[in-house]
Amino acid sequence: MRAAHRHGMPLREHNAVGLLPGGDAIFEATLALIHSATRDVRFEMYSWSDDPVGRELMEALRAASARGVAVRGLVDAVGSWGAGAMVAELRNAGADLRWFHPVAAWRPRLWNRRNHRKLLIADGAEAVVGSANWGLDYRPAENQAAFLDVGLVLRGPSVADLVTDFASSWHRSEGGPLPAPEPAARGPIWTGPWREEALVQVVSSAAPGGRAFLRRHFRLLLSQVRGELLVANAYFIPGLSVLRRLRQLARRGRRVVLLLPGASDQPFVQAASRHIYGTLLESGVRIFERERTMLHAKAALLDGETLFTGSANLDPRSFRLNLELNLLVRQPEIVAEAKARFELQLPLSKEREAAAWLKRPWWARAWSWFAYQFRWWL
Repeated sequence: MRAAHRHGMPLREHNAVGLLPGGDAIFEATLALIHSATRDVRFEMYSWSDDPVGRELMEALRAASARGVAVRGLVDAVGSWGAGAMVAELRNAGADLRWFHPVAAWRPRLWNRRNHRKLLIADGAEAVVGSANWGLDYRPAENQAAFLDVGLVLRGPSVADLVTDFASSWHRSEGGPLPAPEPAARGPIWTGPWREEALVQVVSSAAPGGRAFLRRHFRLLLSQVRGELLVANAYFIPGLSVLRRLRQLARRGRRVVLLLPGASDQPFVQAASRHIYGTLLESGVRIFERERTMLHAKAALLDGETLFTGSANLDPRSFRLNLELNLLVRQPEIVAEAKARFELQLPLSKEREAAAWLKRPWWARAWSWFAYQFRWWL
């Protein structure tokens, strides 16, 4: 608790939270917030694709700007490499959009430090945080092969923390001082089921010391597990301390279940991840690889009491290089709903068994070992 306050990330009471189980729900909530905004929209996006889904969001933002809404956004210059035309169109419409760490020969040390966050705040009143980027790959209604994601929509005191956190990211991109948004006196924008009285903590690597705090925060959460840990993660290459803790939990009889991609959009990362399966399986950790579409969600459920989700993967890039944004939520109905959806994925997945895994062909083991040597750059 003291560490949270020291990093400007206190636990806040009296929030309302809605679970967004998949890309369609995330996009519907995002568009609802944009369409209903009356004063101010602020967003950060890692990958923004110039496709029908990306264009729909661009048009919504342009319409907001046209009706007098102040639109400000941070777009990652590498992740959204093809979004230049959309950014230009929005700028021409009056929006204030900035590229995060443009690739430039005179500042090479910034090339590898990306803004991986997915955030939108409307009128300082409601916000969407999740794992889905803006594009067709994340919209199942329009693409049967779309990735599986998860997100949250939020109202209450923690939205002010997200506003402050956005200002930190904005400052990193040489943006000027931002006016405090003036929340409009109206009811909720999002019409889905709200869960009230949620305890929420913003866990961000944009805050001072944030990258280190994100790592320490997750390790602290692991140290508090009493009975069960469920983890869904797209790119799973944990550091040695996290790996050690997962093995310890399983050896002490805790239920530790990992839900990871079967087919990955990053096969080299998946090969590196599979290098550590053996030691986890031998310790009693259960590993399921989701077989249908790519699992892109990033979520952890602890003891049926806490949900930790957002943009951060369990890999060196998220913990040491990128700007990331997660929310910790304690609210019984939200956590129960997220857990139920996690359990539904297990029958759609292939469980990896220790005996069979350790008998893989030598070339498969060698390939995973080779990929794992590059883990700090993946």
